Amino acid sequence: MDPEARRRACVAFRAKLSRDTGVNLPAAVCEGLLDTTYEECEGGEQVSLQSNPGHFYTCLGAAIADQDITLVLPDHEKVASWCYREAAEVYTHPRGMGRLARCYDNGWGVTKNPAQAAVWFQ
Repeated sequence: MDPEARRRACVAFRAKLSRDTGVNLPAAVCEGLLDTTYEECEGGEQVSLQSNPGHFYTCLGAAIADQDITLVLPDHEKVASWCYREAAEVYTHPRGMGRLARCYDNGWGVTKNPAQAAVWFQ
């Protein structure tokens, strides 16, 4: 990703994350996250924001939920569930939908809501 595109993506990512969760990431941390390529996330293939955004957000959420990323976040489950929501709602990624459903089913980062979990499981 060229530097200007990365900067724009980071600004949009940070603004949306802050608006939806109240979590504010420094720009340098954001750029590092958006430049990450996951190799061992759900299937083992390499995935980046550019190659498959839905899968990327699912993998990012999993890394945050499992605390595989060394970020100090006030509520890592809330940020992880936000990543799954991005994957599910914006990119209609099936694994993101399943992960978001589990968040609602268990109350991880969101208010427990079995009815909403059922919607995402479908």
